Amino acid sequence: LANENELCSRNMVLSAKSLLDENSGMSNGTIKKHGLYMVSSIMSAFLENGEMEESQEGPGGGGNSKIGGFTDGQIKNLLVGCETIIQHPLLLHCPGPIYHMASNAAILLCHLLNGIHAKCGAAGTGGISPSSSNSKVEGILFDEVLDTFMATRKALIIHRKSLPVKLRCHGIPRPSGVGPFKKVNNNPEAPFIDLGDTLMCLCRGCQNFVLMGCSPCVAAERSMKAATAQATHQDRQQSEEKSGYDEFDRELGEVDDLSLDDDALLDVLSRIVQN
Repeated sequence: LANENELCSRNMVLSAKSLLDENSGMSNGTIKKHGLYMVSSIMSAFLENGEMEESQEGPGGGGNSKIGGFTDGQIKNLLVGCETIIQHPLLLHCPGPIYHMASNAAILLCHLLNGIHAKCGAAGTGGISPSSSNSKVEGILFDEVLDTFMATRKALIIHRKSLPVKLRCHGIPRPSGVGPFKKVNNNPEAPFIDLGDTLMCLCRGCQNFVLMGCSPCVAAERSMKAATAQATHQDRQQSEEKSGYDEFDRELGEVDDLSLDDDALLDVLSRIVQN
């Protein structure tokens, strides 16, 4: 909920991510502070609002396209953060919300996989050739995200078992169509990963990732945007109704004169009906 030049926690996180990217570029890609880079990558993905950026870019411009409901920047940051957890699973034992951040990043990967799966399924039923260039790119991305998700999920499950029940984050389900004992579902619109089977965390902020597919900050921005649009629509509707009533009263005022003859009254009534 911040402007671009405002000093707030959101802009500080995004600035920290930019500084870490510059530092990694100056050090020939060698990263030493893996925890900081993982936190900044995942937080950047959490704080990015694809809907607002798409509306600011307009329908004709911007190279930050959306795949499965996520922007390219979000996908890259989620993959980088989860791959850091895979390479350094001891980061899950760090104090603070790092474990919960990693779990919610895996949940967003579930939403991304479901989005790509639904889009490819709609393309297959709509007569679009699955061998097109866009489908090939999305297929490669789907395999990459699935491999990252499964490895991250395994690391999270191992860590989750070592925690007390009250400190555990989400119990993330596996893909429903994988394995010899997969669920039989004849519904073509069924998601690739049924998030309804998730054992959700007790934290309401974490539950928001499962239910809405975004962070609480982005959800607040979207609800504020929807409320503003609804209030604007109601004000416009009330002004239109008020202008219509004023015009009707002005036409009806001509009938107040009882000295008018029948022809004049019929003329006024006919103009009212036409309007």
